[in-house]
Amino acid sequence: MTGNLLQLSMREPFGVGGRRLCYEHPYEKSLCVKVLRTDVDRTVRLKNSSAWKNRIGRIYDNNEHERCELDKLYAKHGDVLARHFPKHYGYIDTDLGPGLVLDLMRDDDGEISMSLREWITVGRSLTDLGSAFQQFGEFLSDYAIVTRDLLDHNLVAVKHADQSLRLVMIDGIGNPAFVPIASWIKPVARMRIKRKLERAWARMLALQERGGISTEILNGSSWGQGLRYNKSINARLRKQR
Repeated sequence: MTGNLLQLSMREPFGVGGRRLCYEHPYEKSLCVKVLRTDVDRTVRLKNSSAWKNRIGRIYDNNEHERCELDKLYAKHGDVLARHFPKHYGYIDTDLGPGLVLDLMRDDDGEISMSLREWITVGRSLTDLGSAFQQFGEFLSDYAIVTRDLLDHNLVAVKHADQSLRLVMIDGIGNPAFVPIASWIKPVARMRIKRKLERAWARMLALQERGGISTEILNGSSWGQGLRYNKSINARLRKQR
């Protein structure tokens, strides 16, 4: 970790996950900073799980896991990976603890790219994502990249000047298998990738049929549900400072 202490605590995170907060880098628009959550909501969420999961949850460092997984992927595939996965730039000291610095995905107009969950929730059609989703799937298959489940809040749609879309995976990176056979045998990897893609698309179709994430869920959730600058969760976080 290098440089002066980066002040984040008085800023609004644009993304609130179950265990991490994601901030725009104050001085670099192309970067974001992820820090681990320490607030009450995060702690309660862990206590609701079983004792052994609670213990693992307290020592598990999402940032370090993501850093290691990205290092392995970039070492294996090189910069071609940047089309669908962010790069990381190591840690920086912040007033909220160590922060992992990564590429921040923005649309051509400068807005932070929305997750597929937000895309569906604001009423945009999955049909418009079809080509981008197919290209993303082909990329995973071509390079035999096995990830965790392809969840809609972990994928963002980057819109380019010509209105074309590109999907980028911003979380859930890495093969979760204890013995990662699929990472060693390409046919097995491609079979698993195909199943993950099919399940992901089916889940998103179901979410679209429900009209996206409801206001009731958003207001009662302990995390931001994949929506940018979720006012409800950010208001609760401010009260705990």
